[in-house]
Amino acid sequence: MESVHSKILVFGEYGVLHNGMALTIPFSKFSGKLCYPENVEESAIAVLSNKGIREFFKHILENHPDDTFKLNVNELSRELDKGLFFRSDIPQGFGLGSSGALVAAIFLRYLEKAGDFKDELKHLTMERIQSLKSSLGALEGHFHGKSSGIDPLSIIINKPLLLKANKEIVKVDIPVYNETGKNVLFLLNTGVARNSEKLIKKFNSACEKEGFQQKLETELIEYNNAGITDFLKGDTENFYLNLEKIVRFQLQEMDYLIPEKYQSIVQQGLDKKDYYLKICGAGGGGYMIGFTQNWEETQQLLKDEDLEVFYRF
Repeated sequence: MESVHSKILVFGEYGVLHNGMALTIPFSKFSGKLCYPENVEESAIAVLSNKGIREFFKHILENHPDDTFKLNVNELSRELDKGLFFRSDIPQGFGLGSSGALVAAIFLRYLEKAGDFKDELKHLTMERIQSLKSSLGALEGHFHGKSSGIDPLSIIINKPLLLKANKEIVKVDIPVYNETGKNVLFLLNTGVARNSEKLIKKFNSACEKEGFQQKLETELIEYNNAGITDFLKGDTENFYLNLEKIVRFQLQEMDYLIPEKYQSIVQQGLDKKDYYLKICGAGGGGYMIGFTQNWEETQQLLKDEDLEVFYRF
């Protein structure tokens, strides 16, 4: 059975739920695949995973009457009875697409005419991408209550994807990776797992307040869209200006999505302007995404934190 990799939603967290742009890239450090337990040590993990997939299986039966992307549920049921589980090192609740990877793995294995679909992946039409995103979102909704479908979509396509404000989705080229590049994108591991569904519900409640909804649309989404455009063009000067606005908005208006311990660290970055730190995915813990043009100084300022470079240009 084939492996699927994790992903990073670099931009677009929450704004993507309100017609904002989003940019996601593959992250090959972590992966997962459907398989059967190979030894006694793995059996306990396999039992828990199998149980979780069975719950997901019920959701598929009730919420996925999809003729466009039909899944072979009978085969899935048979293989679950044989002990099928998802072996994965993608951290759960950390914003790297652990649930999206499971959805992608099941979709690719049990999709009827999967072979034809994998050939089609090389030249998916916009209409098919939209349909695929919708179908995957309905599946991943089991884990988050509501899902855009972006995570499993990006994991399946395994290329940088741009979701435009008009819902058009395209493969894009991001700035060329340079091992000695000045611009560094890094992950900060908070060590705190989070529950995405609860955080999304809290955000949706905030959106019911007219003042916040207006700020979201006229400020955060505007900064986010401009920042993505600057990033893809390589316009670093304007990119960091918009990035600062995104981070400041998140700290001031969405602080419940930033663990309390890290709010002062986010503020420090804004004050010193050596780095900018924002939420990754649903926020609330897991990984945070950092950006800097002064990696040496940033490492000193964040010397007590678990940091990892994932891209530089």
